[in-house]
Amino acid sequence: MFNVDQLWKSRFTQYVNDTRRYLKYMFNDHLVIVMIFLLSGLALAYQNWLQIVPPDFPYALLMGAILALLITRGSIHTFLKDPDLVFLLPLEEKLKPYIKKSFLYSIVLESYFLLLVFGVSVPLFFTLTDATFTSLLAILLLLLGMKSWNLWMTWLVNFYTDRKVRLSDWWVRLALNFTLLFLVFSEASLFFIGVVVAVMILLLVYFQKASRKMNWKWDLLIENETKRMQLFYRVANLFVDVPGLKEKVKRRRWLDFILALTPYAKEKSFDYLYLRTFLRSGDYFGLYLRLLIIGCVLLLTLPVGYATYLVPILVLYLTGFQLIPMWRHHYNKLWLSIYPVQEEHRVKAFTKMIVSILLSQVIILAVLVAFIATWTELSIVLIGGILFSYLYVQAVVKRKIASLK
Repeated sequence: MFNVDQLWKSRFTQYVNDTRRYLKYMFNDHLVIVMIFLLSGLALAYQNWLQIVPPDFPYALLMGAILALLITRGSIHTFLKDPDLVFLLPLEEKLKPYIKKSFLYSIVLESYFLLLVFGVSVPLFFTLTDATFTSLLAILLLLLGMKSWNLWMTWLVNFYTDRKVRLSDWWVRLALNFTLLFLVFSEASLFFIGVVVAVMILLLVYFQKASRKMNWKWDLLIENETKRMQLFYRVANLFVDVPGLKEKVKRRRWLDFILALTPYAKEKSFDYLYLRTFLRSGDYFGLYLRLLIIGCVLLLTLPVGYATYLVPILVLYLTGFQLIPMWRHHYNKLWLSIYPVQEEHRVKAFTKMIVSILLSQVIILAVLVAFIATWTELSIVLIGGILFSYLYVQAVVKRKIASLK
């Protein structure tokens, strides 16, 4: 006898166990310490900024755009897998309770990040407006309702095979979400707010009726769920090997000039391989850019002082630490072992590349420091960053890759 509740419970349990197994490696002691320092610095800078924030700060425009994007994105976590296309397809009509449970779980998970972002902006909200606790509670309920509406609209639109319908729906929902949030944060008339809410309700009713006789698009649902898990695996792969990760390569033609800098020689085989891996495979280059951008933002927002020295070191540490798994990126490729190149060339190529990556970050951050600080602080950041890059690679990276052999 087919049991829908048991199926959802087993899929959910498997999902939780799978993610928990990698999260314990992702949130290790080193990362937690770094995050505490970063969050403490950001909280201090945020508190100081609230004391001087101008009364005409465009809070409604900014938070309306940010929250609208968070509310619009996302879909129901179905936990579907490739074999379900064969084994569960005949049971589609019996899976409604399954989707309801997935819908409730998705609301809880998606709303957590949404409310976390809004919670960060609450002090600014109270500083710029005369809001009360009652109005804040009303906004929280509104955000939950909007997120639920968006998740269910996404589910209904997924019944359509035309990709243009889904894309149009995304932009329409984004516009409606932004308009409603902007009106609420601007304390606009209830009439205009009610009009937007009415349009959202009518859209939901229309798609609910239009999709009633449509069948599930199993290929699309499984594809969306696979993409979601692969995104998590790519992040986890920065900390530990993930067997379930499907390798993803991006062309990035505009970075080909960097590959051309590697000389054509037998002993440079691993130099070219690891550089190409960094630029195209996995999410290594994206990680490099994200940490660099975060470092630049922190340098611009935090007051000049100890943070000016600490932020570059944290960026370099996080970048170097999370690029170490690249050493085993080609671990399952047998042809690597038949290269007529000695192992010492491979180690040298990898460590040289990590040093080059860290030094490029040092230079970019130092250029930014030159605009916001004195020449003395610039010299300390530049010299300290160069020394840290070399010492970190020699003391930490070499020891780590030796243990991974």
